[in-house]
Amino acid sequence: MSAHTLRGRFGTHCFDDPQRLLRYEIPERGAAGKALAVLVPESEDEVGAVLRACNELQQPLVISAGRTGLVEAQRPQGEAVLSLEKLKRPLAFVLSDGRSLQFDEAGDVERWRDQLLAWWLSLQASTAQQAGAPVGATITVQAGIAVDALNDVLACLGLVWPMEMGSSSAASAGGCVANASAGANAVCYGTAAHLCVAAWGFWGDGAAAGPSAAPAWDRPGPETLAIDSASVQTDWGLVGSQGVLGVITRVQLRTYPLPAQREAVLLPVADMPAAMKVFEAARQRFPGDVEEFEFIGRAAIELVREHLGAAFRWPFESEPAAPYFVLLQLKTQDADADLASQLYDFVADELQWPSEQIGYAPLPALKKLRHSITEASNARMRKLGGGRLSFDTATPVNVFGDYLATLQRELIAQWPQLEFVAFGHAGVGGAHLHLLGTREQPVTAQAAAVVARVFDITAEFGGTFSAEHGVGSKWAREFQQRAPEPVRTRLSAAKRQYDPRHILNPASFGLT
Repeated sequence: MSAHTLRGRFGTHCFDDPQRLLRYEIPERGAAGKALAVLVPESEDEVGAVLRACNELQQPLVISAGRTGLVEAQRPQGEAVLSLEKLKRPLAFVLSDGRSLQFDEAGDVERWRDQLLAWWLSLQASTAQQAGAPVGATITVQAGIAVDALNDVLACLGLVWPMEMGSSSAASAGGCVANASAGANAVCYGTAAHLCVAAWGFWGDGAAAGPSAAPAWDRPGPETLAIDSASVQTDWGLVGSQGVLGVITRVQLRTYPLPAQREAVLLPVADMPAAMKVFEAARQRFPGDVEEFEFIGRAAIELVREHLGAAFRWPFESEPAAPYFVLLQLKTQDADADLASQLYDFVADELQWPSEQIGYAPLPALKKLRHSITEASNARMRKLGGGRLSFDTATPVNVFGDYLATLQRELIAQWPQLEFVAFGHAGVGGAHLHLLGTREQPVTAQAAAVVARVFDITAEFGGTFSAEHGVGSKWAREFQQRAPEPVRTRLSAAKRQYDPRHILNPASFGLT
């Protein structure tokens, strides 16, 4: 297939200028790819038309939305790119009683926010509408809208779609749902799949798809994996299928009232098993109100300290000698509650934590530490010049502490030349691991052995090699070798059913 053929078929919605292609060829992680062309439909119907035409032409596609994925699924390897960047507006807001607002087709975030607020105020003026944020409301949006833009619209009513990640300014709502992304708030609200009421779009063959849905969040027991993107639930349809079965163009999302208060604390811990005891105690003391429970390894803290320089804000008067820290964040809808005192009393009295080791600071300062890790790791990788191996693993919460302790001990013993950086979503058993090499001892020299050992240890603890970022082409080989046979068989059968010509993301999952 030639780019000329695609331009002739799709006109101005297709381009192949090398300079314009660069943006779509360079992924968030990994080597640059090569795109045949980029297709940019301007409506949902045009997405379906593109898919049907590409089936006719037997032209493979990779899907591009926010381009924040970490498993190289959006990296073209000679395919054309299907970009959803034009599908970025809100469509409808619906209250729990069925009253609804249809957003204007033309506009921007500010206009849509003002429209929503004016509609809400008119309801309050004309009815006995209760003041405060509406409970149980949903918002339907096009798939390409950024998470931050969506929440900018909702904020005027005191609402939020609670997907918290470092890339929310670019990550798209549809991409998060397609990937079942977790993020820091998953311990409280579940993944993006659980935050989605329904999704619509098109199967790989161009046929209309939806509504697709996952069940609402029901916090799993501590012995059960909470996040596992290596096990696609094909009965969820488009949701969580990572773009190998179809393309999501529209999603209906659950909204939640913004908490009246949020407070957080940073605590040093002797090891990760001790960290998980803090989590267990916090869930018992504040059931349903633990909004985040993140862990940060000492090496990650040091990277952030070096990267931020004078902007680094440490919430301790003296330096705690601890290998790990945990960030515990609580919420409440009671505006009159003294949440800060409740949190402090819990840590100081129930946990018997020494006051000098309670890192209490304004929430934005603590969150900056957590959200600066990846950027700091990127800077350190460039400085060392030896590359990096990045992992996204998860285990059941009840073994997570022991898992990380074992993993760190074995990796450092076998490859002491690598820098071990660990952080992630301890509340759902999720770990982000960065192993950095140097120019003298690059990671490529032992990459295969390190990957095998990390994934073997993860499996020994009942975990998954792909927690929340998906499989993509990066872990396609591992999926074929490590995923249970029923999982592989089920996904392959769904691929043949919904994308029989293997048009969508052909390198992801190693499907044939």
